[in-house]
Amino acid sequence: MIGESRVLRPAGPDCPRLVLVHGLEDSWASWRGLAAVTDPRWRVTALDLPWRSGNDYRWRRSAAADWLARALDELGEPVDVLVAHSFGANAAMDLMAAGNNAVGPAAVLICPLYRPPGAATTWRTLDRARTNFERHVRDGVLARLGERAAGIGPDVLEVMMVKALDRVGPMGLLTVFERYVASADLALEAIGQRIMVLGGAHDPTLSTEAAHLLGARIPTATVRVDVHFDHFCHIREPVNVHAHVDAFLQEVIVTMQSSVTGAASRGGAA
Repeated sequence: MIGESRVLRPAGPDCPRLVLVHGLEDSWASWRGLAAVTDPRWRVTALDLPWRSGNDYRWRRSAAADWLARALDELGEPVDVLVAHSFGANAAMDLMAAGNNAVGPAAVLICPLYRPPGAATTWRTLDRARTNFERHVRDGVLARLGERAAGIGPDVLEVMMVKALDRVGPMGLLTVFERYVASADLALEAIGQRIMVLGGAHDPTLSTEAAHLLGARIPTATVRVDVHFDHFCHIREPVNVHAHVDAFLQEVIVTMQSSVTGAASRGGAA
């Protein structure tokens, strides 16, 4: 197996399935807050993928999209909606742009990495990416500590952040930068799934402008940028992230029910 998937909210066998995909140097555990407030009509499963926290990056011998496809296949049943964060969202975009329908008919992309086609890749771009990446690692430490961070002295907290940066190392930065650069060349216009791009005004990686440019290239996409969110909004503000995701899920449920009703009507007419 790719990794042990975690059922975070069980439900009946006829309930739609929501699958969660974590970002680079993260884990399935980052979805606990969101899963706790998700509508109980959904079965919620979080994947554990090779780019989890503490990985050695040997998984890079295969594309992240291929690892995601294998993990989804190992679930053994169809996905109704996929919610993916950051690097995981890019793996999902890669799959969908290539015409792979393993992610299911709908997806929420939270703070994906996106380079608009007109944005040049320069040394300055790489320098900015390194600055943002280091900020993300530091913010990630704080996000996962939550309220516990207030009880840790600033010197100790700084040591924790430096250790996290050293552990991730240049491979983490290069992995993220590679996907950012490659995102401009994806056949996003070919994506047929229903998509919501969810960004945050305080995310240095996906600007508000880039989020809307990304949404404009995907024919079925809607874009929401919350003025209060940062890159780790799914950890820091699961209730507010859920409000955006739930509105999308309700629309998906209506579409699924309409499809079932329509199929039944056609069957009856025959």
